[in-house]
Amino acid sequence: MDVIIRDAVRDDREPLRGMLVECGAFSDEEVRVALELLDAGFEGDYTTFVAAVDGIVRAYICVGQTPLTRATWHLYWLCTHPAAQRQGLARMLERHAGRYVADRGGERLVVETSGRPDYERPRQFYERAGYQPAGRIADYYKRGDDCVFYCRVLDRVRAS
Repeated sequence: MDVIIRDAVRDDREPLRGMLVECGAFSDEEVRVALELLDAGFEGDYTTFVAAVDGIVRAYICVGQTPLTRATWHLYWLCTHPAAQRQGLARMLERHAGRYVADRGGERLVVETSGRPDYERPRQFYERAGYQPAGRIADYYKRGDDCVFYCRVLDRVRAS
C-alpha cells in the first residue's frame, strides 16, 4: 500500500464530499459544514491534509488554531473512506497533523465528538491516540447526543 500524505487541493473537494457521504456517519448538514471548512482551508483559515492510497484520496483531516488561544488547535474533521478503514490512515493523518501543529508552536489538540453509542469507535480511536477525556456536555447537539471533549498534549519539540 503506497500512502502519500499531502495538503488538500481544490480537486480533492468532490472525492472528499463523496467520502463524507459514503462513510454514513455524517448528516447532510455536517457534510455541508465540513465542506465549508475545507473551502475556508483553501483560503488559509484551516489546514487540511489528505491520505492518498495508490493515488486515490482515501482519508482526510482538518485542523485549525483555536481562536483567541496562543497554542491550542482543534481537530475539526477526520474521515476515512469506508473501503479504506482499519488500514491505519486516520492514525497516520492524526500524527502528521500533530507534528504540523507542534512545528507551529501548538501545544495541544482538542477534539469534540458525539457521545452517542454509535460514536464509540471514534472515541476509542482518540483515546488510543493519546487523547485524554476533558469534558462532556449533556444534550449538546440535541437531546440524547452529548458532546465529548478530548485533548492531546503535544511534545514541546515535535508531536510523536
